Amino acid sequence: MARKKDEQKRISIFDATLTLVLQTGYTGLKMADVAKKAGVATGTVYKYFPSKESLIDDLFLHQKEIKLKEMTEGYQPGEPFLVSFKRMWTNYFMGCINNPERMIFIEQFYRSPYISASTREKAGIMIQPSEDLLSMAIQQQLIRDLPVSVLLSQLMGAANEIARFHIDSAQIPANEQLEQYFEMNWNSIRR
Repeated sequence: MARKKDEQKRISIFDATLTLVLQTGYTGLKMADVAKKAGVATGTVYKYFPSKESLIDDLFLHQKEIKLKEMTEGYQPGEPFLVSFKRMWTNYFMGCINNPERMIFIEQFYRSPYISASTREKAGIMIQPSEDLLSMAIQQQLIRDLPVSVLLSQLMGAANEIARFHIDSAQIPANEQLEQYFEMNWNSIRR
């Protein structure tokens, strides 16, 4: 009889993989190294993930899911758009500051040739609520009438770069700076 999979082992494997991918790159990643770093047998890694590709795809979706939960924390459907938008933008930005490894991995893997078409499609489905929020704001003529994917690229790209500045200089942004950064982003998309 097959043993039941342990969620904590899965998380340990993800954590080890994230660390190693950022150190060695995707091509340098070895399942045996993941197992050693996670404190499990190599066979255990294969029990959870049949291949390096499936491990990396699942890690990406796992990190993306955490990022999206973080971003939508406190979101209340029906509240004014600007309130929701500011909360989600601030959550996204501070998530980048507080976990730069996640931000770097998500961005790099999404743009890499290693991401599978099905994983890219699943990631697209995951961000649908954000796209819906922006689409609603376009319909209400609150923001520029541009493709939602362009708006998201503008918002996330700017947030990622400002976060990188703070990460590289080991500075946590003050509340006043955070407000200024939000205003910059808001002004870039508002009507």
